[in-house]
Amino acid sequence: MLLLQLFVIASILATGSSLGCMKKVCGNNAKNEFRRCPDTDGSCGNYHTERSSGEIIDGVDVRCRTGEKVYAPIEGEMYFWRPYGGKREKACADQGVRIEGTGQWQGYAVHISSVQLAFFGGHVEAGKEIGEALNRYCFDDRGQNDVEPHVEVRLYREGKLIDPTHHLQNCMCTGQICESNSRNLLLGDPFKTDKRYNGVRGWDIECQMINDDDEDPRAPLVYSPIAGETVGRIRLFTDANGAYTGCDNDGIFIVGIDEWMGYEARLYNVKVRADIGFGRKRIVQGEPIATRLDCENSPDSVFVEVRFEGRVVNITDIITAANCKAPNFPVF
Repeated sequence: MLLLQLFVIASILATGSSLGCMKKVCGNNAKNEFRRCPDTDGSCGNYHTERSSGEIIDGVDVRCRTGEKVYAPIEGEMYFWRPYGGKREKACADQGVRIEGTGQWQGYAVHISSVQLAFFGGHVEAGKEIGEALNRYCFDDRGQNDVEPHVEVRLYREGKLIDPTHHLQNCMCTGQICESNSRNLLLGDPFKTDKRYNGVRGWDIECQMINDDDEDPRAPLVYSPIAGETVGRIRLFTDANGAYTGCDNDGIFIVGIDEWMGYEARLYNVKVRADIGFGRKRIVQGEPIATRLDCENSPDSVFVEVRFEGRVVNITDIITAANCKAPNFPVF
């Protein structure tokens, strides 16, 4: 049992940040809070708002005192970047970083300024210290020191600026669901009906077997997409006597808690972790709760169904991490 517990803990730690959710950017600002809006000069640190210069910025200002440590919010390849384009009069603040995403963040890029970097290139993991914050107003004679100190963060997806707010704060993306699929790639259409299970709509998430070096293929771990309590196993089929049979006749039912209150998640084609058992058990989001089934007819996928207040809902954006803002579903 001790070995199992250690394995589970190690697996949780290995999952890192949820798919679509960034690590903290600065110092002890664990929630990535933005500078106040309005600030002392009437400017704002939110996305697509006016800055002190009068410019509308499609980025956010994360609170960060001068000299505080700055961390990589995503994993990727790191490059030195000059936010002011080498202008001599702004040289004291003209330092920053561009991180081109890899792994879960493939296709994304983050720009952070102003930052004095500890190193100037190479691969960086999310959460790694990369430098310290500079005074963004060191060149300004207008007394901007009353404005809350901060670093500016811009997020690009496929080369286009997007709002990073809900990737940084109150991030409601489900995170990685299958161990062998770091980006929750889907098979077929999103939010589709699948007659193999219960005929309702959901997501067929690719989940290939794991081929470790010099070992037989093994079934990948399956992580909980929400924080909740396990209600029990899902069994779809019975024999003539009403008994549940069949290797490929297994799944898990989770009722949401905390920020996931009101949600239910049902995962099919998974074998529930043995120590979870049949009673209610509290689980955290991202915890490995099962493995994919490895039966003769098991597909290379896990099917996920999500309900809110009892109704099947479409949360494609927060499963694929296209948008991590909590959906605003009506409560019935």
